[in-house]
Amino acid sequence: MKNFIADVKALFRQKHDADAQGNKTAKPVFIDLPPDIKPDYPHKPRRNSRSTQDDESDQFASFIISSAKSKASNTSSNKQLGRWVKENESLNINGRSIERGFYYLGGQLKMLTGLGTEPSLVDDSLPASSPKIIHSLSQIHVDESLGYWPSFERLSTKCRGTYLDWLASNRAHTSTPIGYIFIYFSGFERRIIEHINDDVVSDTEFMAIYEEVTRLNRVYGSQSASFDSYSAHFLAFMTLIRSLLFEDKAQTGHLSPPPFTSQNLKFKMHLAKTVALQLPIPASLAWEWLVYSNEYNFKTPAKRCETAFKSLFEILYQDIYQNGFVVSANKTRLKLSYNAASRSIVSVELTLDDLPDPSVLRAPVKKLITIAEQCNDALDAYSRYLGKEDSSADDIAAIMLLPKTLIYQQDYLSDNPTIRKFKTWAQSIIENDEGLTTTKELWVYLDETLPQTSSKALSKKQNELIINLVELAGFGIAPDQRYHQTRLQSDGYAVLFACGHGAHCEGFEPSSSFYQISLAMRLGAMVATINGYVDKREVDTLLTLLNQDSQLTTIEKESLTAYLLWQLNTPANMAGLKATLADLDTQYIGFISRFIITVALANGNIEPSQIKQIEKLYQALGLDKTLVTSDIHQLTTNKKVNMRINNAPETKDNSGKNSRSFSFDAELLALHERETAVAKAMLSKIFAVEDEESEDDIKESVLLKISSKTATEHQSNAPVDNHSCNEAIINGLDSSHSQLYQELISAEVWQREAVNKLCESLNLMINGAIETINDWAYDKVDAPVLEDDDEVVVDFEIVDELKALNS
Repeated sequence: MKNFIADVKALFRQKHDADAQGNKTAKPVFIDLPPDIKPDYPHKPRRNSRSTQDDESDQFASFIISSAKSKASNTSSNKQLGRWVKENESLNINGRSIERGFYYLGGQLKMLTGLGTEPSLVDDSLPASSPKIIHSLSQIHVDESLGYWPSFERLSTKCRGTYLDWLASNRAHTSTPIGYIFIYFSGFERRIIEHINDDVVSDTEFMAIYEEVTRLNRVYGSQSASFDSYSAHFLAFMTLIRSLLFEDKAQTGHLSPPPFTSQNLKFKMHLAKTVALQLPIPASLAWEWLVYSNEYNFKTPAKRCETAFKSLFEILYQDIYQNGFVVSANKTRLKLSYNAASRSIVSVELTLDDLPDPSVLRAPVKKLITIAEQCNDALDAYSRYLGKEDSSADDIAAIMLLPKTLIYQQDYLSDNPTIRKFKTWAQSIIENDEGLTTTKELWVYLDETLPQTSSKALSKKQNELIINLVELAGFGIAPDQRYHQTRLQSDGYAVLFACGHGAHCEGFEPSSSFYQISLAMRLGAMVATINGYVDKREVDTLLTLLNQDSQLTTIEKESLTAYLLWQLNTPANMAGLKATLADLDTQYIGFISRFIITVALANGNIEPSQIKQIEKLYQALGLDKTLVTSDIHQLTTNKKVNMRINNAPETKDNSGKNSRSFSFDAELLALHERETAVAKAMLSKIFAVEDEESEDDIKESVLLKISSKTATEHQSNAPVDNHSCNEAIINGLDSSHSQLYQELISAEVWQREAVNKLCESLNLMINGAIETINDWAYDKVDAPVLEDDDEVVVDFEIVDELKALNS
């Protein structure tokens, strides 16, 4: 960007001459815009102060320089003109061997405004104290001569010597008074700005200065907010004036980007170029726009978990706008200001008349605020967890509170040691034990104590903790409360399987066939375990039914296989079945009978003891147990089902008794196409049995009822001046928030879920609603009226103050 600004040095002198003649009005000078930021559309021609040879007036920008007037210092006796000492130039100054350059040396060098001596000029004719080597434990001398506007020529003898000692060192002593650093830094400002429009500073030197200022910011920025801000802003300014150089990653790819600065110089230029060229606003630029905007105040989740908030914002932005939305160019022209630390410059202002300033627009920011509010809601629970004492973002419990879309796009899974350990263990369980494990073994990885309750079923929250952990690691689990309609037992088993219900994906939706076959697996497992052990052939029969269902997806089959294994290792639960079967038609009863006998016959024969057990199962299901024998005979002889009795010679089974070999045809399980469809629908009806509530769920329900009751009682007993309160609300809240506020002040303490239901009834989001009411209260009495933690607490002292304002 060599031709971006007019000859700044000449402009400074022109400004000084005008001031000397009493002309207080700065005259704009026009500057050629480089091609990389020049928009394709033309602007109206306008007057300029250059020769008519420059006929492309739309390629110019105005440039104004301001200075701070100061008293002229004493003239140095050193008549040597000041010069820039290059980086690798070594000199001896006042008894010190200074191996590196990066400073001005001599006796005569005016400020760029011509008002005194350049502050960074090292005048070797001025007295300085004896040399001292600066090491890590050195005490750095400082006195009042360093001052607010430090200048080498104004330093005391001791301070000059100290500054020269620092130049002779590695220039990294962390306890160096920041005034010395500002003297050194102001030399870089002059070097870059003085030669901004010529080839004196090569790209190599430019990058070397950039790296040195970056180093200074890293070493000294933490001890001085002022220096951190000035140096960061200067680095951003450097990337702007030679933007083409910094876009060439072959040359500058190794350089660190400028640190964050509240002075949004680079952002405004980037946004202006994007809008001028009618390009979509990318997610990263949209985030910067929100950050630099004065239209939005970031809330607790954004402040407490900034990295997660930013990442989620960009994900949601891309989901909504894909490549980004396009903003039309506005009429306001872009102005960029650089406020220098050096008295030699003070400020530089560029008005780029061919670029718009879309940063002043409010409509695009409102779109971004909507996304930010979604991020607040999504990260609210995560933020609350991090706000607890001794909590960490690396905790498993914390990670499981993050939105899944965020988790899978970050490094949480690979970086967390607990998840890595769990993945290794789970893979071993799947490979060696078909995924069979226990609830207690799973709970160990949650770093929590499994609560001891009289109910064996885990609560909904406890189930979700285990399921979320398993899914985070990329596996699935059976039973999964969402798909298998039953919960884990604290003393029971669980089965893990690879990939899970669409690992890293929230879009898994089981088909109707999934639910129908899962119910068949439940009934089949009852039959297979009826005599106290499981025959492999009975299991194979059920797996055949499962695997040959063409309507099931691969994930559904893996889930149902794990569910079957869990059922075979879990005591049968026939709660509700008998009552349901009592209402079924005869055709459904017949199907149940045939299904039970089919599974029982899978091992080739039915022992008398097994018949007794089947009779008990019939009885438990409300079927006529006297029909077991006839059902067996009918099924084995009926030609309508394609089952064949092998006429091979009789053999002895393991018990030594004679039996016939029984060959099971896969079509037996399907029966007929018509009957299968009817049977699936029937199974769905039979096994739609709700799980019993766990103690924790019951307690949660009771708490909500108590909260509602307390609110009602308080509302009937508490004296509320509705007239005055309504008046205050009308002055600051809309109808929905007014109604919510009226409801909330009817009780002092609310369960958060109860408040959420109130908000939903009014089409409000709970976090935004509470924030709005508290903002309103702040405007009125400078204090929040609601305290929002695990419970929502109403501050009735503030309520009274709000009423008093309208009385």
